[in-house]
Amino acid sequence: MDFKRLRILRELADRQTVGATAEALKVTASAVSQQLKALQDELGVVLVERDGRGVRLTEAGEAMAGAAADVATAMARAESTVDAYRQGWQSRIRAAFFPSAAEMLLPGLLHRLGQLEGVHLEAHFEDPGTAGFAGLAADYDIVLAHSVDGAELFVRHGLEVRPLLEEPLDVAMPAGHELAAKDRLTAHDVARHPWIGVPAGFPFDTVLRRIELQAGTTAVRRQRFPDLRVLEALVKGGHGISLLPRYTARSGAGHGLVLRPIEGVRASRSIVALARRDVAARTTVRRTLELLRDVAAEVAVPEGRTLAGKAAHPPDGHKAGIKGPQVVVGRPTES
Repeated sequence: MDFKRLRILRELADRQTVGATAEALKVTASAVSQQLKALQDELGVVLVERDGRGVRLTEAGEAMAGAAADVATAMARAESTVDAYRQGWQSRIRAAFFPSAAEMLLPGLLHRLGQLEGVHLEAHFEDPGTAGFAGLAADYDIVLAHSVDGAELFVRHGLEVRPLLEEPLDVAMPAGHELAAKDRLTAHDVARHPWIGVPAGFPFDTVLRRIELQAGTTAVRRQRFPDLRVLEALVKGGHGISLLPRYTARSGAGHGLVLRPIEGVRASRSIVALARRDVAARTTVRRTLELLRDVAAEVAVPEGRTLAGKAAHPPDGHKAGIKGPQVVVGRPTES
């Protein structure tokens, strides 16, 4: 069935005369009549009949004109969809989060993604170690990664690297610990105390080794565990001190946990978003990266404040219980 002929039938239904239809379509009246006859022959039903000096649609013609309007609407939607995808629109974004990045950034990102109607985020938990993050960009549109050696570490992989946060690593201790009396600590202050560490090769262990080098001694690691919340629980329980990322651990501060900055040692982690350059250029991916940057900027603001310096309030959608974009949570991994 020829869509152009259906369009002529629809125009005739709206404009009533062959002449007006021909003028609207910028063709001759003879061409309109020929196309209508061809459509009737194709369908095997009478669509148009004479009415005095003009024509009128039969019942079948009226029904087909209505169907033609539906087809035109569907075609317009299809063309709009194609145009959107040509401009880089995609309705599903697959993102990989290491666990603490998901805790810090995913809730706020989902609230903001409500600005992109029809976009669904699939959040997957991945924690491959610093060297493995770049490879995940082959499987995900966006990869959240972290490194204690700076964002530059990821640039050499030829990926789009969007810095999000430079998160300090503070020394965590239980409330009442002797180090809590100091506002700031040095490597010599902390090295002699028992530690709750992470497995060798993990980024935070690299920072602890820097502390050891600065202090000229080897710290005693009572336990090694790869999960930040377990580290926090062990510290609160008085089993040792540990390195914890400031914004991630901030919720525990004041509830049996004290955080103190350490001086003279590079103790921070760079949190970045990685994407293949062609993927990062897509409209919705680019917009999602911008929203991630906005969320990260708010995370870095002192608790209870906003970027404008005013008291913070939860997003309206959160207060009202409004649901945001759909989330599909993938396989969790140890962190």
